[in-house]
Amino acid sequence: MKKLNSLEDLKSLIPKDYKSEKIIKPKHSIKKQTLEAHYSVKGRAGTPVIILKGFSGLKKDDLKALAKPIKNKLGIGGSIKNNKIYFQGDKRDKIISILESQGHTVKRIGG
Repeated sequence: MKKLNSLEDLKSLIPKDYKSEKIIKPKHSIKKQTLEAHYSVKGRAGTPVIILKGFSGLKKDDLKALAKPIKNKLGIGGSIKNNKIYFQGDKRDKIISILESQGHTVKRIGG
């Protein structure tokens, strides 16, 4: 078998009449929510946690889809329990600004 050293060599493996299909993944269309961003340190040895409450009509997978890009963008951890999203650390202002840019209404509560 011939060694392929460049992209041009790889291109020779594809038939000339080949047309690629564009695969578009649909983004989760989460309806706009009115949320509450709570600041809490209770029972956590003084470690701050931001709790997002007020989700209506969303499944756990929808909450994961909403939380994952926020966690990745801010470099923080978090979890989902009892239809609430928990974010580790005190980055409430940044979380609120991200959610508001997505069209959600967020109210600050506590702290």
